[in-house]
Formats: sequence, structure tokens, C-alpha cells
Amino acid sequence: MSTKTKYTFQEDDICLVAYPKSGNNFLLFLVAMLLYQTKMDWSTKGKMVQNVSSEPIENLPSPHLVWSHNSYDPNYPKVIYLVRDPRDIVISYYHHFQRYHGKMRNFDKFFHAFMGGSIGPGMWDRNIASWLDNREKIKNGFLLIKYEDLLENTAKEAHRIANFLNVDRTEKEINEAVDWASFDNMKALEKKQNTHVSGNSPLADPNIAFVREGQANKWKSVLSQEQQQQINQKFHKTLTRLGYDIST
Repeated sequence: MSTKTKYTFQEDDICLVAYPKSGNNFLLFLVAMLLYQTKMDWSTKGKMVQNVSSEPIENLPSPHLVWSHNSYDPNYPKVIYLVRDPRDIVISYYHHFQRYHGKMRNFDKFFHAFMGGSIGPGMWDRNIASWLDNREKIKNGFLLIKYEDLLENTAKEAHRIANFLNVDRTEKEINEAVDWASFDNMKALEKKQNTHVSGNSPLADPNIAFVREGQANKWKSVLSQEQQQQINQKFHKTLTRLGYDIST
């Protein structure tokens, strides 16, 4: 029985890091298109992007795109870090759990587990702070992207990403990448490639979409007043640091 081989970072790797359900695939589709000028989809993602926790993929395009949900690691040479309002993350993460683990718990119980840090990879604010506090140590650069900005003006953020990657792209190429990474396109691709989205998981419920709404501020109509106050109080420092409105 062979032992699992761990991925070894390369000097020119580009690491896309985010807490789960922060819009990771939105960013991956966009960055892959900007970097490789190739329309990555659900069926090719596993050959084009390295999950830091998985065995090394052979013949990855160069430079490698590596994605991760982990906290700060000094081995990551260049990082695009994606953040999203945790008040929306907890809702999206709940639906994710419903899809992959069945309707095992109600939302209030899930919210409680999320706030207690017992949902992987632990506390949202600790993950964020670990990267923000060490951003100057990342040798080839660190770029912070807010999901809400990416959603509101994808083309503007695509320009920032292209500059960070030192790739020269025309307006036409930027717009093509924006269209490809759009939620409408990703949802359409999911319908065609559902087996690739779910992998081999027998637990995945095909009736619950993986790509859902891609909205911001959904929490205002979903979270109770008490839940909003709990998140605002617990994550006050990090929410403020990232410029999120905590007046409810």
C-alpha cells in the first residue's frame, strides 16, 4: 500500500486561498482563464488546478495554480486571498452541508457549530487574520480580493488579478474571462457536468445545486436579529478590518 504523496510547492506557484464557500470556484474559473487563456470547466478543473491537500497532479499547466482553505503557511510563494462576509458564508456553507451530508441538522444548529469553530477549517476570523497578519512575508506577493467586489465589478477585479500575475490581457480577453466565470455560465456547466461537480460522492444530492445564487448580503433576509448580533460581536475586529458594515 503506497503512502500518499504530498504536493511540493514550486517557486512560481500561484496559490488561491479562501475560507470555504467564499466564492472559490468563481475565482478559480476567472484566474485560470486569465492565466492560461483556457476555458477550464468542471471536467478539466481536476487536471488544471492542484488542491494542496491532494496528491500531486501530473502535467499541471505552468505556472501551477494551487488552491487551499488552510491558514497561513510560509511555503506559499504567491497568494491571491479571497474573503467574503461570514454572514453570507454560513448560509452558503449550510446548503453545502445539505448537499453532501443530507439534511442532518437544521440551520440554527449549523450556525451554532460554525460560530463555535467546529466546522472545518475552524474559526473564520482566525483563518483570515493568519493571512492578513503575515501578508508581508509572502515572498512573491499577496493580493486581497473581496468576494463582494468581485461580484459587483468582475472586470475591474480581473484587471487587478492580471496585473498581480504579470500577464498582459486585452479588454476582449478580460471580458471573455469575466463571461466564462459568470454564475450563469458556471450553473449551465454544472447541469451538463454534474458528475464532475459531485465527484464520486454517493452522498451528494443532485437536487441541491452546487453553484447556487452568487449573491451578496443575502444574510439580511435569512439570519435572525440575534444571529446577526452574534456574528457582529464575535467577528467585530475582522469584519471592521475588512470594511464590512456591522450596523444592523
